[in-house]
Amino acid sequence: MRIIKMAGILFFCLLLGGCAAASFLLPQKAYSDMENRSLEMKPEWNLADLLSGEYQEHYETYLNDQMFLRDRWVGLAAAMERLAGKKEVNGVYLGRDGFLLQKYSESDFEDAQIKENIRILSSFLNDAVDNYGKKHVSCVMVPDKSDAMRNKLPDYAQTGIQKVKAAVRELAESLQEPEILLDAEAELCRHQDEYIYYRTDHHWTTLGAYYIYCLWADQTGHTAGDIKEYGRETVFHDFYGTTYNKVHVSVPADSIELFHHPNQRGVQIDIDEGELTADSFYFPEAAVKGFDRYHVFLSKNTARIQITTKAGTGRSLLLVKDSFANCFVPFLAGDYETILMVDCRYGKENVRGILAEHPEITDVMIMYQTNTFMQDTDLNALEKEAKQMESFDADSFFNE
Repeated sequence: MRIIKMAGILFFCLLLGGCAAASFLLPQKAYSDMENRSLEMKPEWNLADLLSGEYQEHYETYLNDQMFLRDRWVGLAAAMERLAGKKEVNGVYLGRDGFLLQKYSESDFEDAQIKENIRILSSFLNDAVDNYGKKHVSCVMVPDKSDAMRNKLPDYAQTGIQKVKAAVRELAESLQEPEILLDAEAELCRHQDEYIYYRTDHHWTTLGAYYIYCLWADQTGHTAGDIKEYGRETVFHDFYGTTYNKVHVSVPADSIELFHHPNQRGVQIDIDEGELTADSFYFPEAAVKGFDRYHVFLSKNTARIQITTKAGTGRSLLLVKDSFANCFVPFLAGDYETILMVDCRYGKENVRGILAEHPEITDVMIMYQTNTFMQDTDLNALEKEAKQMESFDADSFFNE
């Protein structure tokens, strides 16, 4: 028995030492396609960082990120926890039908940040309504997958963050025209038995986006085409998204579907003022270059995207958004001649400056995933606009 124990200890030490040696000898990876994030590189030593403890923190993260076969070890640990009957691994619920759902807790949301974001957004939306009219202003707070697809949560899982629920209600109450805030959660819950969110990713599918487009069109006086009018094309069957990257459990891959419509023909896409141009909303080549197949929609997240269509409606849209809008915007091709998409996370332009650049804008839309909006610290663009709009003659400005 002693020999067996010693052999086990020796094997463990050799395995640990071999992995450590491989981690040091093999080239460092700057980016993980599987985890969709940058990896910590070996920090440079200096006495000041050593004394402050910063060097040790970076070095520990470096060892974790550069561990030999790190993805395999993460997957093995998750598989063992799943075999033990756990319904949650690394902050992810292992839901029904292979759905992986991010777990949030009340402590993930700061009360002060929530109140600040609500103040900024409600002030901006109220000013926009004053200047454009309520039929020309809309706000979509896209619910988290666990709120829209509660039937996929495992038994006894937490079903909603009360801070977020209360924040959405407070936002509605702070609006002078509460109906501009679409009830996206209720609409998506009506379709929760359908494939409206990806199993392995936090984003909604194109079908989920279509249902909210229909809701938006109904509330803003537009006409949404029947789903039968769209040519539906599945372009990928091998998508494993951001939620999967946290657990690496064995679940079916997602597929990505594009919705084609005649009004999308002739579009012109300008990303970051000429850095990239295209004649389609869809970028399959960009999606296959990396791990994230969701990049098929407009290729990436970036500060500014200008879209020109053949709609001939005489209307133009400013869309302040996060990544959920990337698969939503193709549905708007028949509603607006131009669409200017702005992501405050990647650019520092204030909205007043954008409106001054584009006096043709007739409509404003805000689209964010609810949980990430409540945590967002990059809303200065809207804040500057709200403060400035209160101190200048809005009627003369918009008529310039």
